[in-house]
Amino acid sequence: MIKTLLIAPYQGLAETAKKMKVPDEIELDVTVANLEEGVRVAKLAEKQGYDLIVSRGGTASMIQDVVSIPVVYIEITGYDMLRVFTLIRGIKVGVALVGYANISQGAATICSILEFDVKMITIQSRNEVRGHLEKLKQQGYTVVIGDVITVQVAEQVGLRGVLITSGKEAISAALEEGKRVYYFFRRVNNQFYYFQETFNLMPFPTVLLRSDGEIMEKNLLFGQYKGSNEILTSGTIYNIMKQVLANEATQWAEIEGENCIYEIQAFLVNKSEAIIGINIHSSFEKTETKAVRIIGDSVYIPIIGESDQSQSLRENIQQYANSDGAVCIIGESGIGKYSVAKAMHFKRFGQDSPIIVIEGGYLTEEPFKQEVQSKISTIKFGTVLIKDIESVPHEIQKNLYSLLHNLPNTVKVIVLAEASLEKLVYERSFNKDLYNEISKYVLHLPPLRKRKEDIRDFVDYFLAQFHEEDGNETVGMKQDAVEYLKQFEWPGNLSQLRNVIRELSIMNPLNYIELSHVKELLDKYEQMSDIDDKRLPLDGTLKEIEQKIIKQVLHEEGNNQSNAAKRLDINRSTLWRKLKE
Repeated sequence: MIKTLLIAPYQGLAETAKKMKVPDEIELDVTVANLEEGVRVAKLAEKQGYDLIVSRGGTASMIQDVVSIPVVYIEITGYDMLRVFTLIRGIKVGVALVGYANISQGAATICSILEFDVKMITIQSRNEVRGHLEKLKQQGYTVVIGDVITVQVAEQVGLRGVLITSGKEAISAALEEGKRVYYFFRRVNNQFYYFQETFNLMPFPTVLLRSDGEIMEKNLLFGQYKGSNEILTSGTIYNIMKQVLANEATQWAEIEGENCIYEIQAFLVNKSEAIIGINIHSSFEKTETKAVRIIGDSVYIPIIGESDQSQSLRENIQQYANSDGAVCIIGESGIGKYSVAKAMHFKRFGQDSPIIVIEGGYLTEEPFKQEVQSKISTIKFGTVLIKDIESVPHEIQKNLYSLLHNLPNTVKVIVLAEASLEKLVYERSFNKDLYNEISKYVLHLPPLRKRKEDIRDFVDYFLAQFHEEDGNETVGMKQDAVEYLKQFEWPGNLSQLRNVIRELSIMNPLNYIELSHVKELLDKYEQMSDIDDKRLPLDGTLKEIEQKIIKQVLHEEGNNQSNAAKRLDINRSTLWRKLKE
């Protein structure tokens, strides 16, 4: 049975309904209440378990705005119009009808056919009624036809009000419509239930937001997620939502919390209502190195330097970025391979697409199956960037080849290596198919010692960065100090140079770094290096001593992990695992 409440704005409607035979599927209760009182009754009825509400005119409109169950209108029919015009047929002049368009338009047609002299006034809001009736009174009108509110105001201003009543035909039609609406509503509710259950059971914490940050809906996992408040209060989330709305495309981002970094995916739900969905894919501690990360807000990375090599790279980077195959960037540790790869991504995609960064040295079967494959499958446009490709364990290389080989051409593949891979292929420690897949375009980056003329540009670039990030007062370095830097071989390349410049900018209270400052710091580096060369403490456990040896060899090789692994007679993936211990 459909438990139905008819809220009648006037007593006569209730009496008519009580005398009617209602459809078998409907259990009908009737009460009298108009406007605000009708709204109060409707709210109570919803709490009491009613399935359907039937009402009329402004009362029905007000009820519809406050309840979540179906509300059916009793429409004004042609029979109702004829009935009221018949009741006042003896009045020849001074008659007006004031009502909403659904009343006035039909009445105008009937008056035209029957040649009744009735003035028609259409209103948009009940607040207009009093003003119109007062004008009608001034103009000599004596009778006003309308809905309940019109009749009530007419009596207040001194006019005769004639109510357009609803007959059995209108109530019967409303109940039939109510049956149809109820069954449709129930089907929609059932579908909504399944969608709601699916939403709640999604494997990711998910929330739907308006562009101002208002939460529309959240699933169970998001409600239980400890970092949800950090994510929603982050300034990054608003920038990402703006990008989603502007580009109408999915955006990836990392949101930095107090202790964790959260990987999120933002997607467009509804453009016109500015609704954005947020999935939280994973989180990790700031100190933790992840095998797979997603960068969703890549920024422009300039190619620094005036050497021939730097100028050539600037001229050709767009060609590498737009090439139809994978790019393999080869160079020593710390030389800037990662920065060049991000510059290629920006040249091709800008900020509209993510970079999936895979740390080859940390890749194992578990993150490959659980993270790499799932994350790569979520992007249609973007870059897959694999660092230390030579450190990817041999048992994963075949699966990695299959994954990269089947990527669409809208996804760019860039791999980074510290040395040429041909020798590893020859030694059968690197999958040949994978090598062929990633080596269509090869770019060799020279070490810093072979382009020392770029040191000046990098010093200025790093100082500008540190000034912006740390507020350091240092704004430049004297030329003789720069020339002194060029005397060193820089085995750690740009990474090592950057660390030296940062330390100089922090320690120096002046605006410019002098030659004396550089000499003093680099002398300390050399002294420490000499001490480290002469002795290696052997106190501690065997594992601790092993760690000291590994770190010493890495230091001597300028943090070049390939060379360090060769000296230690282990492969790079083993070296990575030992460094993690």
